[in-house]
Amino acid sequence: MIGLQRVKNAASTIFTWILAITLLQLTQFTQKQGEESLVETWLSVLIVGVLFGINFTLISNELRKRKQSINEMSYGGLILIYALIHMVSFAISMLIIIVILGLLDNSNKTSDLINEISVFIWSIDILKVYLYTYVISIGIFLVRIVNQKFGPGVLKGLILGRYRKPKEEKLMFLFMDLKSSTTYAEKLGHVKYSEMIQDCFSDLTKAVIDNHARIYQYVGDEVVLVWKYDEGVKNSFPIKLFFQFKETLQNKANYYQKNYGFIPEFKAGLNGGTLMAAEVGVVKRSIAYHGDVINIASRVQNLCNQLNNEFLITKNVVSDLPDILSIYYLFVDCKKLKGKQKMINIFGVHKLE
Repeated sequence: MIGLQRVKNAASTIFTWILAITLLQLTQFTQKQGEESLVETWLSVLIVGVLFGINFTLISNELRKRKQSINEMSYGGLILIYALIHMVSFAISMLIIIVILGLLDNSNKTSDLINEISVFIWSIDILKVYLYTYVISIGIFLVRIVNQKFGPGVLKGLILGRYRKPKEEKLMFLFMDLKSSTTYAEKLGHVKYSEMIQDCFSDLTKAVIDNHARIYQYVGDEVVLVWKYDEGVKNSFPIKLFFQFKETLQNKANYYQKNYGFIPEFKAGLNGGTLMAAEVGVVKRSIAYHGDVINIASRVQNLCNQLNNEFLITKNVVSDLPDILSIYYLFVDCKKLKGKQKMINIFGVHKLE
């Protein structure tokens, strides 16, 4: 899944660059109409767009590999790095473009081509192109940062004003909370405890991407994840995410034991159904969800210790989930949750070892 997501990101980046260079080339073409052939113009657009798209994608992937050092940097530092790397990638891209166009232009002699390249390099035009491509590069980078902050799809919804008026949606919510958090916070102290929470949520990233989850919010040592109901049920994404995250923490047992003296474990509650989504706030805007669905998910998660289960789920979701060979559901209790009149059947989610 993560590979497919990267392919999609790469494709969207390349398309953005082709569009950006097309706009630039259209402006230049209207100013110098007749100086270049139409074929050469659009060939230039395609070459420039693809090269810059590939360069930007490769840079992003390289930075992603250095996750630990990048996480410690400020956004200003990241922008500076992108500025320096863009300068190098710009020079490489321009060189490749000039060579390709030179090889395709059989009418010019080598000396004429070298002269044209020299004139272009020392002209104000190359500075204009560089500044334009730099602005596009930083723009793409900042959009990705904002998109990561709000979560995939939320930024688009805010821009389009999709949630200005409350809108009914069918979603599923997974609440995950650190077990014995108070005990560990007292043992570690607030600084070390905060570092441990950072590590946990960083290790959650791959499971989030692989299972197409959107992070609704972090509240202390709790994280709330959300899916479109039909998509989440059809693919059992919440179930897969929880056990993938659990496996990740177990695989890093030595790291957590060495740095914090214990291996973190999380408990979870899952519920789904129809509720209202609305854009809230003025100074800081976000999408908020209102309704019993999210409240029940939170309260079910709070029952994990009492019912001696690490993962609890409501009956209405269990009924819709497809069978998974390694997963089974056991009825735990029929509870009347706080503030609710109806009894709710609760099941424990278990994985065969």
